[in-house]
Amino acid sequence: MGAMLLLVVTVGQVLLTREFTIGSVAMAGFLLLVLALLLWIWFGTYYMIDGTMLVYASGPIKGKIDIHTITHIKPREKLWSGLKPSLGLDGLVIYYNKWDEIYLSPKEKEQFIQQLRQVKEEIVVEG
Repeated sequence: MGAMLLLVVTVGQVLLTREFTIGSVAMAGFLLLVLALLLWIWFGTYYMIDGTMLVYASGPIKGKIDIHTITHIKPREKLWSGLKPSLGLDGLVIYYNKWDEIYLSPKEKEQFIQQLRQVKEEIVVEG
């Protein structure tokens, strides 16, 4: 939120100057695009269970995971590299297929895990 507020203030300062140059207009346009991307990520992050598929989205990052391929979940684990379509720092690392992993941060972690286990009971929850 702080970064978005800073971008709004910066764009306001650029646009309120009386001298419009190509550089200032280009800078304001670029900052507005960055702001739009941040807002898209902020308001467009969600996780949904649709039948046997775990659907996730975070701005331009979207995908599906077959819940039957999930092997185990580590709550409160950090993922230092890889796919992280999340907004939170206290999330879940979900391991699926043989080598794949993803970091998600649903608001209700325990309920989310239970919904996944309703589809596949064999999912191991570590920790």
